[in-house]
Amino acid sequence: MQLDFEIGNSSDPRGHALIYFRDSGDREMVSATYIVILPIPIDIAKYMPPFLAGQVSDMGSESIGSFAFPPAPEQVATYDDIRKTAEARNDDLIYGGAVSLSDVFETMERVSEATAEYDRLYSEAYQRLGSGEQQQQIEMSDEDELEESIHDLMYGNMAEADLLSELTAQLGRMRYAVEGQDASTASETRAKLRAIGRHLPANREVTKLIAAASRNNPVASELSQLYLERAYCLYREDYLRLKKIDADIEALQSQE
Repeated sequence: MQLDFEIGNSSDPRGHALIYFRDSGDREMVSATYIVILPIPIDIAKYMPPFLAGQVSDMGSESIGSFAFPPAPEQVATYDDIRKTAEARNDDLIYGGAVSLSDVFETMERVSEATAEYDRLYSEAYQRLGSGEQQQQIEMSDEDELEESIHDLMYGNMAEADLLSELTAQLGRMRYAVEGQDASTASETRAKLRAIGRHLPANREVTKLIAAASRNNPVASELSQLYLERAYCLYREDYLRLKKIDADIEALQSQE
């Protein structure tokens, strides 16, 4: 399962994340759960009554290193509430995709898959500590923050129509860099896209556009273009076209 990080970085997970899902029948309905990677694995059998400890051992679940709670996502008021919470707590924020939120078994399975994948990403990042790669990432992160601050000054006073025009131009540059495997240009363009996104309304979903544009797979280009068209539809208040685009996005996501 591929995790779509909207806050945070898949190459350096923080060890704690809010993951949210949208309902496949009602995209405005949002549910979420919380994933934790424990710094010290727990031998849960030690804390179970004797008559249950044997059953836990038989299931091969004595040691727990990560978990999600609640095990099935709970409904939240809005996406903005989840994002603000993640920002305030310095959590990773992950989009888990569209599911039938009324199907508890399906949502529990998706949460379980997401927890396992998040655990894997965290373990890989932890193993890189001490290799020098982590320090290089920190230095690159500092450079990115400075660069994004400069872009913020550039885009801060632009009207939305101008921001969308710039978003269009930078998206084309991003796709060209990704498909040409030009990591330097892709990183620079990604910083510009993030800065543009900070000056657009949250429902333009620029973070999802960036995530799609950053991937190099058969549907990434089309998916990022749909997110761009979606932002234009909201700006023009073309809600009929917006409904069709949301359906197309959901269909493409199922192909990834």
